[in-house]
Amino acid sequence: MSVQSFGRFLFIAIVLLCFGQSATRAAENTSIPVPKTIIYAGQTISSNLLRDRIVPQKYLNRVSVITDYSEIVGKVAKVTLVPSRPIAINTVLEPYVVKVNVRTIMNFSYGGLRITAEVAPLNAARAGEMVRARNLGTGVIVYGTAQADGTIRTGGQLVN
Repeated sequence: MSVQSFGRFLFIAIVLLCFGQSATRAAENTSIPVPKTIIYAGQTISSNLLRDRIVPQKYLNRVSVITDYSEIVGKVAKVTLVPSRPIAINTVLEPYVVKVNVRTIMNFSYGGLRITAEVAPLNAARAGEMVRARNLGTGVIVYGTAQADGTIRTGGQLVN
């Protein structure tokens, strides 16, 4: 083997070795969503407020941050989120499905009996949380559970 062909062989070997290492490094990195701009507390998060950021896979093994757009889009920021910083899981909340003084339907069912009424919620609630509401027909305060569709299900607990 001549010196010139050995030099070519060495050059190709080095290029292949470097390419292999960069492919390995790429596999060790992953993309996560981060804020593009400041997202204020109480603001609903949409995909146009986010961008991708490459982080090492080892980082994700040590911290609890949002790793996918589906985990955050549609949720509400609990605190102000800073641009380009990973978003901790405990800094976002599900949105309220029942809002204060926004009229909604309350459903009561017991066996075959089913009653619906229009009510005015006295507190905001996420799906599964307890809600106090005033029955608009009678003025009676009722308690129920907020449902994902924005209605309130009650078990018939009445309070004067």
